[in-house]
Amino acid sequence: MLQQYFGNCPKNVAKDAKYAVRSGGDEPIVALTYNTGDGERWFMTIEDHSELAQMVNQVKVKACGKPNGSFYINEYDQVIVPAVGSNEYYLAGVYSKRLHFRFEGKAISGAPVDWDGNQLQPGAQWLGPHAGIPYTLTAGGDDVYYQFSPRPDVTRKIKLSKQIGIRDAAAVADQIRSVKGFQGGRFYVNEFHAIFTPLNDNGDLAILLSTTSGR
Repeated sequence: MLQQYFGNCPKNVAKDAKYAVRSGGDEPIVALTYNTGDGERWFMTIEDHSELAQMVNQVKVKACGKPNGSFYINEYDQVIVPAVGSNEYYLAGVYSKRLHFRFEGKAISGAPVDWDGNQLQPGAQWLGPHAGIPYTLTAGGDDVYYQFSPRPDVTRKIKLSKQIGIRDAAAVADQIRSVKGFQGGRFYVNEFHAIFTPLNDNGDLAILLSTTSGR
């Protein structure tokens, strides 16, 4: 049975801000588009996550009538699958194995590290892919929120301060504000618990804001 997801559902994001399942040789494979920041786009695939691909496709077939397509993994390891042609999202399950791609000798993943595997610090250039779940830092930089649609023609805003308290939410927001500034705006959190934000409208580059305990 399909389980509809009503949490933070990404909408209107760039193609490189999500994973996808594609047809492979013998079974479906996981794919990712990576923007290098210098005009190139790398189309990467990985074959050793067949369980994840099957999880996504089970939902795709039931919800859309055919397999393959985009999906997301949030910071809670939940696999979120959008239904093409509607505003509905479904939870495919929990997947805790991390996706590590290789392309032209480089290791590409959402881990907050540089090309040599060194931990990035807040304010450093973000070299990882842009797949992530969007949140917004409020103007003034003292709270974080996301919005979703619980039913047609209705949106609901979920503030972090309402979930964990004003003081704790302000501490989280302060880390993000230290790089993003008081103007606020969108940022992303991925399954590695890396927090990053686009530098321009095209999302070609990003800056690491902060990290928690990713893997």
